[in-house]
Amino acid sequence: MSKSQLLVIIQFTCLLGYPFTGRIFADNKIFFLIEILGVALALWAIYTMRPIRVSIFPVPRSDNEMVETGPYAVIRHPMYTAILMVAFALSFDRMDAFSGVLLLVLTVNQVIKLRYEEELLLAKHEGYVAYMKRTKALIPFVW
Repeated sequence: MSKSQLLVIIQFTCLLGYPFTGRIFADNKIFFLIEILGVALALWAIYTMRPIRVSIFPVPRSDNEMVETGPYAVIRHPMYTAILMVAFALSFDRMDAFSGVLLLVLTVNQVIKLRYEEELLLAKHEGYVAYMKRTKALIPFVW
């Protein structure tokens, strides 16, 4: 099993932990809004990248092109941000230990996954260093 496959398996195992252990929509209005914004961000990122080019794996496809428009103009990994927004909303809405562990494991996994992906993108795209200087990894204007 490759590093890429392992990271995706961990990600999806964590994500599947939510619907199998509780509601898929937050009860709290604030957390529900964060969850909906996360889904909207994911859809915007997919639309911007074009669904045909989206991959769940961190290894860039052979036809990979840098996308610097839409949400990618501000953050380099909007799909990772979207996933974490949904997980954050559900975990804080539930406030139980299992959801907290899911969020922690998922967050660590996503950070490892984005760093691995960025290593590969740096090797593939000459302009990626400049793109990294102009954008943040996950949180606009912060990190």
